[in-house]
Amino acid sequence: MNEQRHILHSFLGVIDSTLREGFQFSKANFSLDEQKQIFSYLVEIGVDYIEVANPAKEEIRRTIVELAKLRGKSAVKVLSHIRNHENDVRMSIEAGVDGVNILCTVDAERLAAMGKAPESYRETLAANVRTARHHGLEIRVGVEDFFGQPAAQSLAIYRLAESHGVDRLALADTLGKAMPWDVAHRVRALRRQVHLPLEVHFHNDLGHAVGNALAALQAGANYVSATLLGIGERTGITPLSSLLVNLHVLDPRLARAYDLSRLTEAENYVSRICGIEMPLHLMTNPLNGFAHKAGIHLDALMKFGPQKYEPLPPALIGNRRRLVINTVLSGKTGALDVANFQEKYG
Repeated sequence: MNEQRHILHSFLGVIDSTLREGFQFSKANFSLDEQKQIFSYLVEIGVDYIEVANPAKEEIRRTIVELAKLRGKSAVKVLSHIRNHENDVRMSIEAGVDGVNILCTVDAERLAAMGKAPESYRETLAANVRTARHHGLEIRVGVEDFFGQPAAQSLAIYRLAESHGVDRLALADTLGKAMPWDVAHRVRALRRQVHLPLEVHFHNDLGHAVGNALAALQAGANYVSATLLGIGERTGITPLSSLLVNLHVLDPRLARAYDLSRLTEAENYVSRICGIEMPLHLMTNPLNGFAHKAGIHLDALMKFGPQKYEPLPPALIGNRRRLVINTVLSGKTGALDVANFQEKYG
C-alpha cells in the first residue's frame, strides 16, 4: 500500500513517443495519414504530451505542422525531441510546437567528437533554454543514457537546467539494461538534489521497461515516456497499454484521466501498419490477451466468474475474452457451458 500511495502522489502524466521513438522501430514507415491517425488515437486516449521528431529536417518540420493542427480543443501538448543545437530550437519555434525536449550528452567521447568541453556544452544549453523560454516554449532537458553515466556529470546538466527555469528533467535508460533497484536508487538520489518534475524513458532490451517505470514512479519520478505497442529502437520502450493497465490495477485513480477503452484498437492499428503480429505479452492482443484454455482456468471461470483469472475486465481496454475449448487441455467445459457463461458475463 505504501508503494501505491507513493505513486499516486508522484505520477503526473504520460509522454507518448510513438511518433518519435516509435518511428525508430525497424518496421515503422508511417505515412502522413498514418501519423495523423496515430495522433488522433493518442488524443482520444488522452495522453498528456505527444513527442515528435526533430524539425531540423524539413520533411519532419512539415509533418509536425500538419499534426499540430489535430490538437483541436484537447489539452495535449506537442513536444519536439531535439539536440542541444541552436538550429534545432529555431526550427522547433517555426514548426509551432508547444515545447522542446532537449537531449544532452555527458559522454566524454561524444563531446570530444563535437569539439566541445563540458563547460562550453553547458553554455550552449543555457543559451538554447533562454531562446526557447523567450518564445514561450515548455522545456524539458534530458541526459542520454543517464543510468549508464557518472552521476556528477549528469547532475551538472540538471542543476544548470533547473537554474534556468526549465519545466522538467528527463532520465533515459538508453541501453535498456538498468535494473529496478538501480532505477529506484538513482531516482531517489536525484530527487534529493533537484526539485523539478522528473520524466523517465526506459528501453526494453532486458525486458524491464514496465517494471523500471513503476520503480521510478515509486521512487519519486513523475512522468513516463511510452509508445503504442512499446515500439522503438531495438526492442522498444515501455508500452503505453501496459503502463496504463498497471496504473489502473495499482489504483484506478491513477488512470482515470485516460480512455483505456481505445488502447486495443490503437495498438492493433499500429501493429497492422507496421506489418507485424500483435505482441503476445500485451493485453491488447485480441487473440491472447484474455484467452482461457486450461481446464482448471475454464472450470473456475464457469463456477466463480472471470475475476478468478482476469486482472481487469477486457472491455476496460476495448478487448474481448476468448474461451478455448475442445482441446487436450481444456477439460470438461463444453459449448453449453460457454454459452451460459457468455450470457452471464459477456
